Amino acid sequence: MQLTKKLAVITGASSGLGTVFAQRLSARGYRVLLVARRADRLEALRQTLGAPAEIYPCDLADPAGTEQLALFLRQRSDVALLVNNAGFGTQGKFHETDYGRQVDMVHVHVLATMRLTRAVLPAMIQAGAGAIINVSSVAAYFRSAGNVSYCAT
Repeated sequence: MQLTKKLAVITGASSGLGTVFAQRLSARGYRVLLVARRADRLEALRQTLGAPAEIYPCDLADPAGTEQLALFLRQRSDVALLVNNAGFGTQGKFHETDYGRQVDMVHVHVLATMRLTRAVLPAMIQAGAGAIINVSSVAAYFRSAGNVSYCAT
């Protein structure tokens, strides 16, 4: 199988594990589509990769942005791997932490993951190939008074 024809989509690509996924997959010959909020960081990462890379600036906390990305991915037939990696945490007591920020976290961790998976899965099933990696935190197995929404999502 010639991987250069295969595309890996990586959310949260501009830092942390997302950057590592981009570097490793690029080194293995995948073309990568880098997704994150900050275009400047995506472009800087794209410049360092040895394989072809595209950038798609998108805030997955914004349902409209997530939907646009999902429609873009659904139209493609070359997505071989989706890495749902985007995420962030809030800290503080649930009743004191900004409610809007907690809602954003639910959008990024849960709803965007679901939407993007549904966007690429039909083509993967039809092709009989493909993979989806959902990155999560070990915090899902614990409880924390200062991170209840993060642990839950």
